[in-house]
Amino acid sequence: MIALANLNFDFPTISTRDSIQKGLKLLHSNDLNVLAVLEGKKWIGNLTADILAHAKHPDGKIDQLAALLNTHQIESEEDILASLPIFEETQFTLLPVVNEASIFQGYLTWQSVAKKIFYTGYNAKSGGIIQIVFHTQRDSMSNIARIIEENNGIITRSYLTKSDKLDHILPEMIIQIQTDQFPAIIRNLERHEVHIEKAFMFGQIENVDQSRFDLLVKYINM
Repeated sequence: MIALANLNFDFPTISTRDSIQKGLKLLHSNDLNVLAVLEGKKWIGNLTADILAHAKHPDGKIDQLAALLNTHQIESEEDILASLPIFEETQFTLLPVVNEASIFQGYLTWQSVAKKIFYTGYNAKSGGIIQIVFHTQRDSMSNIARIIEENNGIITRSYLTKSDKLDHILPEMIIQIQTDQFPAIIRNLERHEVHIEKAFMFGQIENVDQSRFDLLVKYINM
């Protein structure tokens, strides 16, 4: 599921030569919180409403904001799962996709990622996604997999990522599980001192602690 195969071209970009006022208009008229800034075909960063709000010269050009531009993106050959922590951190609804030369390819939208994750896998009827703070001296992938399998769970996807958050020095593991016993898996993992930072359950709704299910839920109905 590489980003290149999930490109969206329905949303605008903005040039460094365009005005700051045009940036404001594009963000508001398209109900966006981010725009890719291009110099020719090359992506140089992202423009957000917050950056525009702090512009010292509101009547100036976008190139005057070059030092302030957001730098989050995903490369065209990356798996779309790599976008999950970026979407969570930035709260963007779309991400620029670039090639190795930083040439803009299109956008990856949160909606397309959500659909791929929630409706693909073993049979996608029930299960969930968990985000684990993974300590190599404390945690064991084989032990985590054993606990999941003992509770009739099947791991359909997993990947390890390094968090960009300042207070997180440990890598994070994101696991998608196919199961009808998701809350039981959460409880058993925590009983074995596996640190679950966030989780989201889809499919059958059960009585679970909703405070832990905020990784993806805010976007589920987009």
